Amino acid sequence: MEYSNNAQHPFGAPEQKRRGGGGFGVIIILLLIILIGAICVWIALFGGDIRGEAQSLLPKEPPAVATPAPTAIANPNPTATPAPSDRELPALDGALPSIALDGNNPIPDIFAAVSDSVVGVVNYTMQTFGGQQMLAIYGSGSGFIVSASGYVLTNAHVVDDAQVVTVLLDSGEEIDATIIGQDEETDIAVLKIEHPGLTALALGDSDAVRVGEFVLAIGNPLDMERLANTLTYGILSAKNREITIDGHTNTYLQTDAAINYGNSGGPLLNLRGEVIGMNSAKTVTAGYDAFGNTVSAEGIGFALPINTVVEIMEQLIQHGSIERPAVGITVYTLTEAMAAKLGVPQGVFVESVVKGGPAAQAGLRAGDVILAANGREISEQKELIAIINECSVGDSITLRVHRAGEELELTIRLGNKTAMDFEDIEEREENERH
Repeated sequence: MEYSNNAQHPFGAPEQKRRGGGGFGVIIILLLIILIGAICVWIALFGGDIRGEAQSLLPKEPPAVATPAPTAIANPNPTATPAPSDRELPALDGALPSIALDGNNPIPDIFAAVSDSVVGVVNYTMQTFGGQQMLAIYGSGSGFIVSASGYVLTNAHVVDDAQVVTVLLDSGEEIDATIIGQDEETDIAVLKIEHPGLTALALGDSDAVRVGEFVLAIGNPLDMERLANTLTYGILSAKNREITIDGHTNTYLQTDAAINYGNSGGPLLNLRGEVIGMNSAKTVTAGYDAFGNTVSAEGIGFALPINTVVEIMEQLIQHGSIERPAVGITVYTLTEAMAAKLGVPQGVFVESVVKGGPAAQAGLRAGDVILAANGREISEQKELIAIINECSVGDSITLRVHRAGEELELTIRLGNKTAMDFEDIEEREENERH
């Protein structure tokens, strides 16, 4: 952004007078020079506003940043995002683009048809500059329109902790957005904007995609101003990849189409112009060499399957959040070697118990080893999770656990995982071993 302090003399350099003009004339000239100089100083100090009122600096298109930066100053008194009032599911009315093949390459036609429906998403938070609280850009990402009525999908981490969210259209227009709902576990957020003439993208079937298909990714990598609506191209590298990101395990599509910071929330499309996934993450580290140096990874990006995204979207629109059954514990699998070292049976080790949660109320303790759930023997964490996921919030589950050389049976009424604070845990009691 360019600024001007308008500090030059407003009338140019004063014209020199020949001597002998008279004392009164000299006094008048000196007074004029003093007055003009005072005006120049005032302009330099207050940016041309001679009333001396503070001015708001508002860039038309705020730059994308990955960390807090004082690059945009807006309304210093933001209001909370209003609760959504419309809980009816929108029409997912995206139509397949008309593709006139240019030789054997449909990509230019696909991009021309869909790029207007890919948007930027800007996250504003309150920050302190010069001792004053101001609303400024914290971060940004990508998104895409799924309904002409104004519904936009993006990643939850793009709008996480935002006090104001805006959507930047391909035309450059920035529009206030309402967060209808967001789900941290699947990293999906639903936004709503009010704007005429929106065009939705057509949604495909992520269950039907095949490894090796060509795919396109569109988004705003690195810099939302200079690199907006970047198109990258690759193949579908794999399906059903179970990847853990920020402690949450989800199933992803894998692609080698270039995905970078800022692409989060943008669409992954097939060569019919249908959205088959939401770009969400990339692997940047393949491992470490013999000397401990990082080995970089290339071409390993991940997208949430669109079928999963739509399922979560519908629940967020109707309920504002996702209910998931949980007992309120963190666990890990005990291998045979680990179990032998601890002197306990092989099973699922309870690492922590949420304070006041369902497991705590039923008497489950950190250090217990879960051997069976609902009468089914288990030896791995994923087996326990699968059994819990077969249930609903409010159902009861029976666990057989090993504690201090004894086996106990506990019945736990499942709660809503979204409402549990897994950082607030019960103090650990050391189980006695016999």
